[in-house]
Amino acid sequence: MNKLYKFSDLLIKYAGYIAGILIFMTTLMTFYEVISRSFFGMPTAWATELSTYAIIGSCFLGTAYAVRTYAHITVDLLVNRMNEIMRKIFSYICNVLGLFFSILLTWYGFKHVSMTFELGVTSTSLLRIPMYLPELFIPIGGVLLVIAFILQLIDGNVHKGGDQL
Repeated sequence: MNKLYKFSDLLIKYAGYIAGILIFMTTLMTFYEVISRSFFGMPTAWATELSTYAIIGSCFLGTAYAVRTYAHITVDLLVNRMNEIMRKIFSYICNVLGLFFSILLTWYGFKHVSMTFELGVTSTSLLRIPMYLPELFIPIGGVLLVIAFILQLIDGNVHKGGDQL
């Protein structure tokens, strides 16, 4: 069980790294588009679309990492006024709700992607990218979120902030 736990944590960590790489790629593509359009008068047909997909991918892949490292935005006005036992109970409740949401996200994400695949939907741009490819970020991110919330429930930690992996 310990190996599965460590593998799951490592999977989430690498997904976070991939999310960072996607953000970096978005920066490069946007920079290239600006230079190409401004200085050479030759806009690209691909930069905006691929940048959009990369941003979406980084959001869905990076969310589980944010959950595991307590890097997501929190409102702790109420939590800071609770005693330690109530904080732990509140933490479990929040993680169970997050797990429930993640399961729904994953389920409906898979349904949507399979429908898009069956219908053969492509992007309306010149690239004609099959839309199920960028939409795969939704269920993949959902699975990672399910794993992250399960690990949070196993850990039983209360939000501390900072890098916890």
